Amino acid sequence: MKKIFFLLCFALAGCAAVVSPETEVAQTLGAMNQAYRDKDADGFMAFISPEYRGDRDEFQIAVENDFAGFAQVDCRMSVFQVLIDPETGIYTASVYYSRTARSPRFGTDNRGGDAVLTFTKDENGLRVIEMSSPAPYGLINP
Repeated sequence: MKKIFFLLCFALAGCAAVVSPETEVAQTLGAMNQAYRDKDADGFMAFISPEYRGDRDEFQIAVENDFAGFAQVDCRMSVFQVLIDPETGIYTASVYYSRTARSPRFGTDNRGGDAVLTFTKDENGLRVIEMSSPAPYGLINP
């Protein structure tokens, strides 16, 4: 009886550790968006892969411009679908985003839409390698 109880507990513990790709992407985006709300450029850019398929430095400047140009920024996302390429391990996530940027000078800009974000996974978790255009972040391009 003790063996059965132990095996059942072990099996349940193993199942609890499994995270769906949608949850994994949602958690990553949640942390990215929190860094964006907190205007934490380093924290936000930690989620952007060094292999980013755009101009990573220009994207970082655009994000930093958002932080400097807006009194408050916010971006929220809902994950619709995540596909993982079995050969490359690349995650492709379809999301809906809602973004608000407030400026004392220009007022409030509310935008929303669909976006596709592509991620790689490394020892630190998921990292963005590509975003559809217009990107949900980096409103004020250099």
